[in-house]
Amino acid sequence: MRKKDDIPELIERSRREDRAAFATLVTRFQPLVFRLAFRLLCDEDEAKDATQETFVKVWMSLEEYNPDYRFATWLYRIASNTCYDRLRSLSRSPETGDALPDLPAEEADAETRLANKQLKELILRYTSELPPRQRLIFTLRDVEELEVSEVREITGLSPGKIKSLLYLARKRIRERMNQIDSSL
Repeated sequence: MRKKDDIPELIERSRREDRAAFATLVTRFQPLVFRLAFRLLCDEDEAKDATQETFVKVWMSLEEYNPDYRFATWLYRIASNTCYDRLRSLSRSPETGDALPDLPAEEADAETRLANKQLKELILRYTSELPPRQRLIFTLRDVEELEVSEVREITGLSPGKIKSLLYLARKRIRERMNQIDSSL
């Protein structure tokens, strides 16, 4: 049985309090949740806490999961809401540290890799400066590359509101990038 095909079975077993099945779900989806949390919170410890909190919420609300929808989308919604709540509770979002994930070393040219890494670091830093809602939408749509319909399902926002927030986030990041270009 392929990994993707056994998700409904793992969910059903988890609903019957099969901890081994739930542990398998956690193992499979933890990287996705952590990656989203880290991109939204820009702090490794906060992201770890949010990831753990997300899976506690999932365990507690498995009976509410509707199998008509993708499990990953439902999980994204819980993780996004958890991170959004944490962002609101923080007086100021923490600065992005130096511990950013490395780009895959697919490009043969070292200069290109370095330039791409620097660009990625700048975008992540500027993303951390966005208001929480813009950061959430930008991360889900442009970083995680989810469809607008999935972002709508996760956030509960209308497609128009999603596009508006995404436009504002992109504009703000572009303005910050242009400030660097004009100072060179």
